[in-house]
Amino acid sequence: MKKIILTLLLIVVIVPQLFAETGTVTLSYANGTVSYNDTQTFYEFDVQVYIDGGSGSNIFDDGMVYIEYNTSVFGSSVESSGKIVSITKMGPFAVDGGGLYSIINPTDMTSNIFVFTVEATKAVDDSGYDSDTYISTSSGSPSTIFRVKMEVSASGLSNIAWPDGIADLELIYTEHDASNSTYEALSVANAVETTDIVYSNTGDPALPITLKEISVQYEDAEVVLAWVTESEVQNLGYIVKRAIRYSDDDVSPYEVIASYQTDDELYGAGTTTEQNTYSYIDKDVKPGVNYSYVLEDVDYDGNVVSHDPVSIVIPENLLYENEDFTLGSNYPNPFNPSFTIPFELTKTMDVSIKMYDITGKQVMSILDGTFEARQYQFRVNASDLNSGIYFVRTIIGSEVITQKMTLLK
Repeated sequence: MKKIILTLLLIVVIVPQLFAETGTVTLSYANGTVSYNDTQTFYEFDVQVYIDGGSGSNIFDDGMVYIEYNTSVFGSSVESSGKIVSITKMGPFAVDGGGLYSIINPTDMTSNIFVFTVEATKAVDDSGYDSDTYISTSSGSPSTIFRVKMEVSASGLSNIAWPDGIADLELIYTEHDASNSTYEALSVANAVETTDIVYSNTGDPALPITLKEISVQYEDAEVVLAWVTESEVQNLGYIVKRAIRYSDDDVSPYEVIASYQTDDELYGAGTTTEQNTYSYIDKDVKPGVNYSYVLEDVDYDGNVVSHDPVSIVIPENLLYENEDFTLGSNYPNPFNPSFTIPFELTKTMDVSIKMYDITGKQVMSILDGTFEARQYQFRVNASDLNSGIYFVRTIIGSEVITQKMTLLK
């Protein structure tokens, strides 16, 4: 199939940053390009930097890079959904085989923003730093320090940008000197580089399946995921992935829970123009949890196509319910070492949750504050506690509810 690439609109952000040395750092996103394989479309762009007025030997100690993107093009929560293909160290960050800097894994901040951190791995006076590691001082030849590659989900304007509203901008970068000084300021000016993505994943071989519909239902304490195909081309089989959706902006990493490699029921029909129906039953679900499922199909050459996620909330085993809130049973119970407290508020209310051991001694203050009306799935990590019996006391408004919990290590 003929693939079309248009010029892409890429929002580029220039970030001036004052050093303790009075040097100004300019950070930009540039050189956006589109590429394809047989079943996927990718977008790559560079993170570039130069220092105006610095010493000529400036080196970052650490810093953060924020990326805001258009969810209609890339999808939502690109880190947890696996749409960040790679972040490659370039230029001064890639000297000595890339060993002088480390990248802390990217993290979804919201459904349309992710952030990652870079840290120097050698001390200020370490001889490993030389002119190859210096950040450029020329606006005409900025240093490219990262190349970010993301998978594209649809056609449209890329809208890669540094997001507005990032707090404490002056704390984002620190200078690699003996005092480890924080840069004095960070201002963001609008700069634009244009790119427009035409999505294509229909080269040779053709997509393994034409998906007619997919559904998810809760039946008899189990989740039934079902899907129907209109046709299949060299379809080897299916993979089912699952994540926990704590909120619209907080989704756990997707993990494989079933595969054609271990389950004969998930083998594909090869090549056919007939309609086929498939299903998978997830028996390992917990009350009150919002699960998100992703179906993937794999062709004979190993190409993988991911379909849009589907979600379902498992009904809670309620401990308490009134017109202002509902409190579900904490799960799992017994637990090791973490558990989840599910509750839902119909109005803004004060919530206090504390944990006590069997002697009545408080061992953890879990929540204490005012919370808005919505559903919550609050995770508690009790890795510092010993095995035993504990009591979780929840106070919402004037109601006090206590649940017995067992920690087994």
